[in-house]
Amino acid sequence: NTGNSAGQYEFIEHTADIAIKAYGSSVEHAFAVAAGAMFDIMTDGAAVEPLEKIEFETESVDTEGLLVGFLSNLIVLREVQDYVLSEFEISLLGDNKLKAVCRGEKYDDDRHGQGLHIKGVSYHMMEIFDGRGHTTSHVQVLFDV
Repeated sequence: NTGNSAGQYEFIEHTADIAIKAYGSSVEHAFAVAAGAMFDIMTDGAAVEPLEKIEFETESVDTEGLLVGFLSNLIVLREVQDYVLSEFEISLLGDNKLKAVCRGEKYDDDRHGQGLHIKGVSYHMMEIFDGRGHTTSHVQVLFDV
């Protein structure tokens, strides 16, 4: 593009990010807390009723991939099927498979706010710490908004 002033310019895509650290009594609990945080970001902290149950499994080569796959599935449920979720039960089935049982409801424009649009989950800055019952577990994840 050429503007009225001297010289040229172009638009360069820039992505903004939000990073969270979620704590739990186990890695599974920390995954669930991270999911809750993600929906708080997307709904601006609005109350979500656990009216419907949604179950799915995710497979990956490692635990980091399971976290990304799990949260990415939740983004699809929000974007494609219009669900907002508030309760998450996570079961890690070995290092390669995760089962999620989630509860929530269809998005309601009046009740669920205008939070930030999360486009994806990044591996950048990701941390998964398993306290194995001796200390608190946590996950750290970066969302692309």
